[in-house]
Amino acid sequence: MGKRSKGRKASNKGKRGGVGERSAKNASSSSSSHPSTCIKGKVPDFGSSSFSTSRIPNGGNYPTLYARYKSATRRFLDYMRTNVPNEIVGGDGENVHVNFLLAAADWMHIHNHAVDPAVLRDLKLCIRTRRRVADSMFDGGDGGHRYFLEVCVFCWTVMRLLPVAEITSTSTTTEQASREEGAGEEDNNMHNANRFSAFDVDGEEEEEEEDTDMFPTMAPRPQPAAANPVTVADLLNSDDRSDVILFLLTLDDLMGFVAGQYRVLVQNVTRHKRQGIPDSALIENLLDATIAANFALQSVQQLEMELRAQHEHLTTPCRLLATLILPEITAHVDAIVRQHGSKSCIKRSEIIAFLGDCMQCSFHNQSDSWNRNDSIVSDFVAQYEVNTTGSAELEQIFQGVLRITVLEISIKPDVGVEKMRQEMGRKTGIPNSSHSWLSRMKNIGGDRSIHHTVRILQLFAGVIDSCAPDKKLLMDPRRRGMFGNPNLPGRMTKIRDMDEILMSKLLPDWTNMCRHGIMGKIKLPRDSELCPFFVQLKSYVDNPGKPVTWSLAFGVHAALTSVLEVNHVLPEIVGTSKSVFDNYFVQATNAAQLSLNEKSSNINSSAVWKHNLSMISFLENFGLPVFDDLSLWNPLCAGTSISVLNFFGNIEGGCAIIDCQAQLRIVMYLYHGLIINGIIGEGDIPLLQILYNGFKKCKALWQGSLPKRGELVKMFWISFGMGLSDSKQMSENARLLARGGRLPSDGLFAQGVRLCRGRRMQPIEPAEISTSFRRVCERDFHDVVDKYHTPEQKKNSRGTEQYTVAVRTNDTLDHLEDEIQLHAINFIPAAYHLEQCVCSISRVLGWEGLLKSFKRDNNTDMRQGVAILFAQHLLGALDFAANPLNHTFQNVPGLIALSPSPKIVTGAAHFLQSYFERVPPQNMLWFQALDSGDDTKVEVIR
Repeated sequence: MGKRSKGRKASNKGKRGGVGERSAKNASSSSSSHPSTCIKGKVPDFGSSSFSTSRIPNGGNYPTLYARYKSATRRFLDYMRTNVPNEIVGGDGENVHVNFLLAAADWMHIHNHAVDPAVLRDLKLCIRTRRRVADSMFDGGDGGHRYFLEVCVFCWTVMRLLPVAEITSTSTTTEQASREEGAGEEDNNMHNANRFSAFDVDGEEEEEEEDTDMFPTMAPRPQPAAANPVTVADLLNSDDRSDVILFLLTLDDLMGFVAGQYRVLVQNVTRHKRQGIPDSALIENLLDATIAANFALQSVQQLEMELRAQHEHLTTPCRLLATLILPEITAHVDAIVRQHGSKSCIKRSEIIAFLGDCMQCSFHNQSDSWNRNDSIVSDFVAQYEVNTTGSAELEQIFQGVLRITVLEISIKPDVGVEKMRQEMGRKTGIPNSSHSWLSRMKNIGGDRSIHHTVRILQLFAGVIDSCAPDKKLLMDPRRRGMFGNPNLPGRMTKIRDMDEILMSKLLPDWTNMCRHGIMGKIKLPRDSELCPFFVQLKSYVDNPGKPVTWSLAFGVHAALTSVLEVNHVLPEIVGTSKSVFDNYFVQATNAAQLSLNEKSSNINSSAVWKHNLSMISFLENFGLPVFDDLSLWNPLCAGTSISVLNFFGNIEGGCAIIDCQAQLRIVMYLYHGLIINGIIGEGDIPLLQILYNGFKKCKALWQGSLPKRGELVKMFWISFGMGLSDSKQMSENARLLARGGRLPSDGLFAQGVRLCRGRRMQPIEPAEISTSFRRVCERDFHDVVDKYHTPEQKKNSRGTEQYTVAVRTNDTLDHLEDEIQLHAINFIPAAYHLEQCVCSISRVLGWEGLLKSFKRDNNTDMRQGVAILFAQHLLGALDFAANPLNHTFQNVPGLIALSPSPKIVTGAAHFLQSYFERVPPQNMLWFQALDSGDDTKVEVIR
């Protein structure tokens, strides 16, 4: 994990087992201050909105490490079986012993066999992944897997020296290997080019110097196992434990990414306070951390689905933990069933499922209807027809599993646990510590054990189930302190320190939000991208009887981690987040009210304005004051609500609002025309410069590169929806007018109205103005760039979920940093002020009378008349006049008589500058954005 410093300063341009009945009965229901009665506004029709969709099909998915390394292992084994004589293999299919690999490698060495390079890549991936599992914990895994790893390493030392076979274009093995090995490569069902080619290591991997510890040049020949040698089938079928370890290691790394972002947030809050930078500058770091958390959570969701696809029995966290923690007990149960059961054929996966479900019983309340505490052993005994002796032994194992589990993840209401722990310590002579199962995983183990979070969530599911869906869930105040001391968050250091807050505040409020708040009222577009944590919470609340998922546990754990990491600055983050969120809607409401005063504008009759304003305003319900501040404004939830408001509300909805009357196009073309003529300089009007920089790549406005002098009128009309030929004709007419020519024979407006008839402006795509939006909302990563991993880091991490998430996150945050000035603009007041500016320029230049007659004579929207006068005269002067600043209306008696400012470019330029100088930045900037200057830290994920 590394950090980089970026020069950034505050911009001066625009500042301003249950625990029994006691836990199940902690909840009470109430209808007072019911959240559903506090919802603001009518629920908008989100379904009728047109949202841009990803240009990359299936953009969020990529093959996980499970699929890649398992496929690589199978291909390597298949290659070795099919490329040596049958007598060396000594069997058919997957029933052959892995010992045959030693003989096969020897045979290839003797015959100087040419090796397919794709097979070498498969072998390296197999070794790299299995080595990671072996080095992580549990003394390198079980004996069979350790032996197989030694065999693979030996095969590598032999095969790396063999000649390389020619690669043919029809080589199926090579094609498959390239699909599987490349990090983040296309799903095999996709037909477009590699979206994640930026993740690949430059150059041929075989030419790179390998880690000699992982890929030694020489290795001793392993001694073949004489008794019960491992078969290929046994190896592949028992890979669930290795996959579980990989899964948990990945979760630990991903949680580390999230924690790192919050640590940097704390550093920056402290630094900003010391340097006098406004508090709202923390919003960028808060968005950074939320993006990292969302990308990590999305990866966990995919990993969880892939793990279940690979191992159908690993459907719950408890079954996964049983696979990891109880291998000896698994073998013991197998022996009991074989000795005392009539059905001696039992799969290992069925035993793991049984033990995991036994463990699950201690995660539930005694009163939960889904708790199988009384029936789980008898059901298993009946299924496998186990006799009374075996049944008694299985009951002892069940009770032992319950004790092991409650000792590992004990909570305050567990009675007698500490006494039991002391007794076990005396008997064994070894201290019995809690939260030790994942002790080597610092982000999801030990004091931050994620399975502790799983248990708390599973217990609270019973509380949710006991409260009627139409009632508000409240914790009984008489139970205060039942789960621990209600400490102030700043004094907490462990995940379990937060049990009381989680059970008494966070989970009740989150439940009420999902049932009665905004998440219970709408299905938000892009919710999987912008608020996956809220989506997981909603599913949990709606289905309390289902086992908790790893994805939900990861999301809740990330929220708790965010609180622990920000620690002493939590009050500032809570207060600032709430203030910034509320400020957005205050600005929006004020702008909407002011727009009613502009009589010459039709903005309030615009369907686009009304619909999107209603849609964005409804998002204010994410901050309903009926919920506790810590529930709403803890760093993860605050960042999630602000992220939804920023990307979905302000950027996506705002892109429709800000140009609903073509006001953005008109002002941007005027500003650009003044700049290229040297009349004003870039940056002279700071608020407009932010918009100008942000919309420079918008095809709807510019159709490509920014127009030069002589192209302004033509490109304006194209952006206005006119065809190329007609736009050229309008441009030629403007050129003639600017140089003293006469009006067209059919009059000032007639030609423009005729050529504009049936036109349709291209809408502004938010993905064109914001790459971070494209990354976050459309999950389009086809052009990401890895700027931070060294070649060595790339080589060691390619193909892992951690690398994919790291590259995506770093690239997205880099783009957000570049765009943050635009994100800080509230597009609703921006739309109002741009509209007000256009209307005012029409008055300043004396166009009002002509526009009223235009509307009367043509029965057409007045804005079309504004566009004609603007393009043909004002923009035409900037495009074609010999001296635009001194240009006056020529041969246009009506305009000359009406205009109080005959030098139209000078008048427009002065007004544009003076208008936006009078707009207080605090009316348009909803948080403080930073640009280059200080030592603000940015977390780079490696």
